[in-house]
Amino acid sequence: MHLHRTIRTCTLTLAAVGLLALAPAAHATQVWSGRTFAFSKASNADPTRAVNQDRITASVWITRAAAAGIYNAAAEAVYTHLVSPAGTEWASGDAANYASLTFSNWETWALANGGPPATVGIPACVHLIADDIYIDIVFDSWQAVSGGAFSYHRAPNQDVTPTERATWGAVQALYQ
Repeated sequence: MHLHRTIRTCTLTLAAVGLLALAPAAHATQVWSGRTFAFSKASNADPTRAVNQDRITASVWITRAAAAGIYNAAAEAVYTHLVSPAGTEWASGDAANYASLTFSNWETWALANGGPPATVGIPACVHLIADDIYIDIVFDSWQAVSGGAFSYHRAPNQDVTPTERATWGAVQALYQ
């Protein structure tokens, strides 16, 4: 009787361990620090083309049309007030301090800093909500008149080598 109970206990334990091995891994928060990856979209460039989108992850592709704010081309066709870029939230500060930052949608964040042109040079953090990634970012330029040009520097994903959007400077940095 005791042996039967021991075998049953071992079988149940092995079954539980097997189920845990099959369970998906917990999604861990990631923090991408630094502002070394450059992205820019030229005035009047087609926002539907991959070259004019910062494809940060499979679900977040930042771009801008000829007017209005930035949006997530992976999830949206156009900018939507108080929503875009979909799947993100923004705060002033550094990604390393994400737990103490106050996040809002991009438009609210930009207006709190004086509007999109006034955000140039302000260290910020963008949270990719679905991926749970906090990224350092700083806007370098913002075209206030029609055309939709903008640029920024953000933290790169340290685990991925940039390919599609690589600039000569980014390629050189890989070998220094």
